[in-house]
Amino acid sequence: MKKKPMVLIMAGGKGERFWPKSTISKPKQLQKIYSNKTLLEETLQRAKLLTSKENIFIGCNPELKKSIQSFLSIDDEQFILEPFGKNTAPIVALASLYLEKKFPERVHIILSADHYIHPLTEFKKTMEKAIELAEKGFLVTCGVIPNRPEIGYGYIQKGDPIENSGYEVKQFHEKPDISRAIQYLKRGYYWNSGIFIWKGKTIIEEFKNYAADIYEPIENSYRSFKKLKKAFQKIPELPIDIAVMEKSRKISVVEASFRWDDVGTWLSLERIFEQDSKKSDDNNIVLIPTKAHQFFFHSYNNIVLGDSKKLYAFLGIENIVLVETENTIFIAKKEKLNDIKEMLKSMKQITTLHKYI
Repeated sequence: MKKKPMVLIMAGGKGERFWPKSTISKPKQLQKIYSNKTLLEETLQRAKLLTSKENIFIGCNPELKKSIQSFLSIDDEQFILEPFGKNTAPIVALASLYLEKKFPERVHIILSADHYIHPLTEFKKTMEKAIELAEKGFLVTCGVIPNRPEIGYGYIQKGDPIENSGYEVKQFHEKPDISRAIQYLKRGYYWNSGIFIWKGKTIIEEFKNYAADIYEPIENSYRSFKKLKKAFQKIPELPIDIAVMEKSRKISVVEASFRWDDVGTWLSLERIFEQDSKKSDDNNIVLIPTKAHQFFFHSYNNIVLGDSKKLYAFLGIENIVLVETENTIFIAKKEKLNDIKEMLKSMKQITTLHKYI
């Protein structure tokens, strides 16, 4: 009988592009963005479809661990702590070492805490195919069929089929410009979802082969957090895709049969609620308390998130995002949302604004 897989949920992101909902003390992972559950709770629910609760671990830094535990009941033993974030390759190496030592010969499933996935039945089916390939020694990634030319995602070019489970990976492609994204769409390339599945011993072998400058310092220090902190200061800051996946010859891809979105900015809500009742005839998306009211007059294509039970009324307003929290009202043109990190950087220069960040 095969042992249940281990799941690592990467939850270390700052989520600045979801400010003011996402703050330092309560980042995006702990916010209810598209449902009545936080993004982390949504991810935990997915993970429980694949394994038992005690096999699910969360990767983050010590400060985020405190924040997570102040909102969710998660045991200390379920955390794998990195001193600070250095993209995804270091936390994957750290978790792989820890999990393989404690739970040898298991499949590891790597999930991000900020994805939208629906329906869960299809997610489970896709993961079962991926686990089959991982058991055979492949590093498996999950490819999503694109529905638009997207410049914000990496792409995967598939090769020959592998039995009935997936495909060889011919090549990974970095985030393209718009003309190249259109070509990738026509050629049937997948989006790279950032969901990975492999056996612990397989990914460790490939780290040794292709990213020893990350793996070896962590292997020599991971039993002591003080030593690990020194090691993290020296190791490269790389995503797992570039550090290992693009170099390995053991890569395969399974095609996702579910809807997927990287919940990266407020604009992702437009895609998530594309055919939802929350999207009105005027293409306004409104997420406000049940007892609140809304009224749009000659106002189109807006995104509104509110915390109060007021009337939200709009006259002649188009293509804006309004987010209201307990202590902040944020209003932005949609086309300016890419500047939100720069705005926060400027706000950090003003001491009296720190409490809002």
